[in-house]
Amino acid sequence: MKIRTIIIDDEPLARQRIESLLSKVDEVDVIYQCRNGTEAIDAITQHQPDLIFLDIQMPGVDGFGVLDKIENLPVVTFVTAYDHYAMQAFDYHAIDYLLKPYKDTRFYESLSLAIKQIQLQNLSSIHQKLESLRESTRQKENYYKGINFDIKHLGRLIKLNSNDIFYVNSAGNYVELHSKGATHLIRSTISSLEYDLEENGFLRVHRSILINESSIERVHYLNANNQYKFVLSNGAELQSSRSFKDRIVSYLERAEK
Repeated sequence: MKIRTIIIDDEPLARQRIESLLSKVDEVDVIYQCRNGTEAIDAITQHQPDLIFLDIQMPGVDGFGVLDKIENLPVVTFVTAYDHYAMQAFDYHAIDYLLKPYKDTRFYESLSLAIKQIQLQNLSSIHQKLESLRESTRQKENYYKGINFDIKHLGRLIKLNSNDIFYVNSAGNYVELHSKGATHLIRSTISSLEYDLEENGFLRVHRSILINESSIERVHYLNANNQYKFVLSNGAELQSSRSFKDRIVSYLERAEK
């Protein structure tokens, strides 16, 4: 199956060059070209491509505005003449950032990276699983006894049970425990708490974050670098790191059953 690709750039020569380079790659099929952001939004929504090459500065809706309007993002490679957008581009989880003028070898390196990412998604079927889960609210009964933390709060010592914690995150030499209406600080490390919390229904999604599974409402696949966004019942939105992908996939498989 070929990788369905859309080229988006307001400069005809820029579009033609990308099309010419892609024409030499059997795995890729250019299905549409767009001259501006408005055309791009319509084309991506209608054709659901696997990959887009996206300029940033365009008349009307710019490249970032396009992505803001798309619900199910394809793999994104930004192609632009301006280097100062790089950090913002990766905030949108772009797979790469091509700076004009680029050499053919640089383009094909970027394309190879995108193809590997798309193949990984197709093989694992992660995207399809998440789409069926993303809008559903998973309410799970709490079967864990939990562990207690001794907390100093308003001048007195209280016990905070892990079942009442939404998530924990590291803060230097301390750990923050986020519970309803309050955040408590204890002197500890994520690693020292990891085993006991995982035994009581917590999922480690980042080297500095453990989430109570019962507080997870939605999970969004960010379509790049195997990262995920977790939306919790207290409104918190937390992003995973790609090194914890396997744990998250296991959790999602359990949550489907």
